[in-house]
Amino acid sequence: MPTGRHIGQQPGSGRVPCVDEYAQLKRLITAEGLLDRQPRRYILPAATLSVMFVAITGGAVLTRDSWWVLAWAAPAAFLFGQVGFMAHEAAHNQILRTSRGNYALSLFNLSLGGSRGWWADKHTIHHAQPNRIGIDPDIAGGVIATSRSEAIRAGGFARLVMRRQATAIWPLLSLGVLQIHAYSAGFLFSRRLRNAGCEAGLLLAHAVAYLGGLILLLGVGRGLLFALVHQLLLGLYLGAAFLPNHLGMSMLERGEPMDFLSRQVRTARNLRPNRVADYVFGMLSCQIEHHLFPTMPRCNLRAAAAIVHRFCGERQIDYHEAGVLEAFCEVRRHLASVVMPLRRLAAPAR
Repeated sequence: MPTGRHIGQQPGSGRVPCVDEYAQLKRLITAEGLLDRQPRRYILPAATLSVMFVAITGGAVLTRDSWWVLAWAAPAAFLFGQVGFMAHEAAHNQILRTSRGNYALSLFNLSLGGSRGWWADKHTIHHAQPNRIGIDPDIAGGVIATSRSEAIRAGGFARLVMRRQATAIWPLLSLGVLQIHAYSAGFLFSRRLRNAGCEAGLLLAHAVAYLGGLILLLGVGRGLLFALVHQLLLGLYLGAAFLPNHLGMSMLERGEPMDFLSRQVRTARNLRPNRVADYVFGMLSCQIEHHLFPTMPRCNLRAAAAIVHRFCGERQIDYHEAGVLEAFCEVRRHLASVVMPLRRLAAPAR
């Protein structure tokens, strides 16, 4: 499993990176037109999501007098997740030709109950320093350890959860969207932010429309239960989409040098080409190319992957891709391996 550490001029790797490698790769990608935005390619996905919304709403109306209405929470979670993926792409300036238009579209992050400003603040750091211990906010803190040093430093409740984190990760993922609500509210209240008042107003409007609509349609008890089930399933769906992206790949210490190209490729995992997986995972399945070229439209990522894979192979840069099940198995093994010292300490003496 690709869990080893790598640095800019890696001991024993026999590879001295050229400072122009990323520039060379970007010229190849640009020459193919793969960085050109293609707004028309998003018309069909947007129309599909609109039809899905109408179908789910209609189904909920028809079954609102039955507890079977809760079954619609699952497709609704999928719908919200897909809208979240599109908001993510807009925030990366992938969809429309102007930054202002993409910014407006990216505010649809409120479909997840999250602040666009909060997301951008942490996501920018993640893209710059993925899997960098002590810097990347996506692997910082919490009750899941991504490195042995983090596991050893943990104490109290966090240490208790970490001992079984390979299994505990799944119920914890379901709480992810509830965390987004809390973190977003805290961010908007504690920091100055461009259009903070607008974002706060939109989030409030979203909460009122979301909860109010469900209560009007289903009643207080059933409406609130539907909201809870929906939010938990949405957290599980998004968490499952994010989980294979970086976990189990190279972890970098705070001061460990590594050139940009190697850092982005070696800390990310692609999923092997699969149309169903690409759609379900919102093209995060091409995580390597997304990190190398964050503004690249989703429709071009697979074409870029073939170029990047070949380019890395010629330069002996580890490029890792796996099948969906294989990727989740790699993640599980990594989560279990980093907490092995804790499990040894907890084992009774013989």
